Amino acid sequence: MSDNAPLSAGAAVIEVTPDLAMINGRFKKPYRDLLEPLFARALVLGDGGCKVALVCWDLIGAREDAVADLRRAVREATDIPEAHILVNSSHSHSAPSYPSPRAAATTGPGARPDPTEDPAYREWASRFPGVIADVVLQADAARRPCTLGVGYATVAEWLFNRRPRTPEGAVTTMFVPKDPCALPDGLRFRPVDPVATVLTFREASGDAVATLFSAACHGVSIYHHYQGLSSDWPGATVANIAAALGGEALFLQGCCGNVVPARRGIEARNAMARLVADRVVAAARQSRDLPPAPLACASAHVGLPLNERGRSRAGTLTATAEIQAITCGPLAIVTIPGEPLIELSLEIRERSPFPHTIVAGYSNGGGVGYVGMPGEFARGGYESGAGRGADEAGRILVETAVRLLREQRAARG
Repeated sequence: MSDNAPLSAGAAVIEVTPDLAMINGRFKKPYRDLLEPLFARALVLGDGGCKVALVCWDLIGAREDAVADLRRAVREATDIPEAHILVNSSHSHSAPSYPSPRAAATTGPGARPDPTEDPAYREWASRFPGVIADVVLQADAARRPCTLGVGYATVAEWLFNRRPRTPEGAVTTMFVPKDPCALPDGLRFRPVDPVATVLTFREASGDAVATLFSAACHGVSIYHHYQGLSSDWPGATVANIAAALGGEALFLQGCCGNVVPARRGIEARNAMARLVADRVVAAARQSRDLPPAPLACASAHVGLPLNERGRSRAGTLTATAEIQAITCGPLAIVTIPGEPLIELSLEIRERSPFPHTIVAGYSNGGGVGYVGMPGEFARGGYESGAGRGADEAGRILVETAVRLLREQRAARG
């Protein structure tokens, strides 16, 4: 392919709101109420030789087998290879997950009820692969030549790392800080990624085809305050961006395993969505177009060692994890499954050979759940008891992602 191959992009959106009678798995009762509809959004990119699809949805997550089902449905409806489909969850805790029905039931310690026993879930899940295939097909049909631009915005004031450390180095979990700007008892702040990365896809006329942004923050601004269905702050932010810029807007969740909104409640959610959207819109309007370059996609699969809890639940010693990299010139999007802590993202981006690197968590499966860098979970904290990976799992993910990015960069010369 020529280095000057034209890029084309198309985007589409489809509603995926379940029946309000569906059981809320976190509160063990029907949702009954709806703050705003849930959507799945698709962005399809192509350059004549390579085509990729990004699927971003307002759900808490999806297992690997569910992702495989969806990829198969998309491939059958389009000519997009399964390995070229990225599935990212916004991780709203006020929305359901999408496990594959055939593997929804779990056994052993910490097992959850089989959601397929819920008729509302069964009806919703049975339609899901076809719905996702349809929205990707629509996005593919809408592709038109465009430029790719990149910009950056700061959203630091709404982010809080819920794993502050004591003077002795132990972690004190702080889900909802009393004052996110001042910690008590000598606790030390831990890092967040203050940056939202913004990608713009525009026609020659300047009209927006799509605006994609990525930031790292749990979708829990209204969790516990509201027990109905909601897309939380990411969904409200995306709606505001699309209204301001035109075209479709999409959100790629980052590595927010330990990062939460600094303030909670519906009013706080709305304020966060307004601020983040305003910053993203400003960055989009000042974005810099990247030179035309070939599009590429590659993946690596690794076995992550499991801890005792993970081995007990899975009945195996390792779990397979997929790391995916989509690149175009100086831009890379690299994915990690499960709930990676922000430190993984910060190291990958620092070591990436691509000047513009997005590290997306919650992508293409559940991995081993919460995963941090070696030694992190020995410090304690909520995530230490919730993750299923052994201590070295985070390092394996980081090294695999960096290796994949370097290979992609070397392949382009």
